[in-house]
Amino acid sequence: MKKFILFLLLPLLLTSCVSSTKPFVSEPYTNPSISIEGKLMYGGATKIDLPTPECYFEAKEFLARYTELIKEAEDYILISTFLGSGCEGLDDFYTALAEKAESGVDVYVILDAVSSLDMTESKKYMYPLYFLKDSGVHLIEYAPMSILRIIAPQNLIIRDHRKLVVVDGKTAVLGGMNMNYISLGSDDVIDLQKDSMYVFNSSNLASALTDEFVTIWNQISATDKMDRSDFDSYVDESEKLNLEGYLFNQGPGTNASMSALFSSLINGAEKEIVMLPYMALLDNNMFECLKAAVARGVKVKMYLPIDSRDYVQKALYYDYYRLVEAGFEVYYEFSGRAHNNALLHQKLAVIDGLYTVIGSANFNYRSMKSSFEIALVIKSNEFASSSLEQVNDISRDMMVLTLDEAIKLKKEKGNVFNYLFSYYGG
Repeated sequence: MKKFILFLLLPLLLTSCVSSTKPFVSEPYTNPSISIEGKLMYGGATKIDLPTPECYFEAKEFLARYTELIKEAEDYILISTFLGSGCEGLDDFYTALAEKAESGVDVYVILDAVSSLDMTESKKYMYPLYFLKDSGVHLIEYAPMSILRIIAPQNLIIRDHRKLVVVDGKTAVLGGMNMNYISLGSDDVIDLQKDSMYVFNSSNLASALTDEFVTIWNQISATDKMDRSDFDSYVDESEKLNLEGYLFNQGPGTNASMSALFSSLINGAEKEIVMLPYMALLDNNMFECLKAAVARGVKVKMYLPIDSRDYVQKALYYDYYRLVEAGFEVYYEFSGRAHNNALLHQKLAVIDGLYTVIGSANFNYRSMKSSFEIALVIKSNEFASSSLEQVNDISRDMMVLTLDEAIKLKKEKGNVFNYLFSYYGG
């Protein structure tokens, strides 16, 4: 039955896209005479000078800071998340959000409609967030199931995978954590995902994210329209800005793409590419770009998770051998590690110890082509160094995957149908 459904969905998955992976193997991204910065700007980046962010890798620490930001808000709060739901561990957070709306602070929340179909094992602990509307929170779902979308079903494949927060036009937050049980809410029943969020005290970034939030809100809301002029913007003090940033918003209103971002960096890499890709299901263009880097003498390292969802892990096992066969140094989590349920959900790339990519995008076919994503490239040796230290800490729970082991995993545990579903559907 699953195989039959997959074959029915395949044409739909193939034709639903917001971008393309052609930049990985195309000019100007493959042109070595053009600087990485030049390629990033050509690919649709918004250049932003930034302060050093607060970095959070522990979910409960971030939740405490997130709740504090909500309680401190005086004017407006904008939140976009892929998976958002309530649970006992998030009650205090959602109470703070509701109280702010009741006090007159404008609170807007965008959820992807996939939230109501969350397929993780934590679904039994969660409940929907519609109750927030009773407190005056403006809440909307991106691409919910409807008659119109059944008529044009390709619109159901494209999802809003972004995670971002703006508070009062002065604080901006982005990263990979969702607003649900498995990301933030669990109290020791299930291990929280290993992930990251970054808090910037940056009016420059907050203004750019507000622009993007208003654009997509007005695209998906039929009646509750936002007026950008209602949300004050500010300018950062230049002496506090010590990082060079390039913001990529793959979504409505921009030409930026995740393929342009990653192809700029990979094609320009000279020494080392370090990636936490999450689900590293790559198409041929992405593979060829990375293999060309290996041929230039660039070391490519990937750190891969164990996923508790059996259908996803079978898909990953099916494809691991290609990564090793291509000459990548692949590290993977294994069933004997200390915290077996803690999924490595973090998305990160560090290129040549200088360029760091953070945000919502997985390094896979779906994030490149069929999802709205938000990502930030930070050019800084110091920030890259601290990111690599965190990767080294994560890798203590990992093993190097050999080609023989990868082939064995494919034969014994991989599944081609799971692979195809996860490759296109995520």
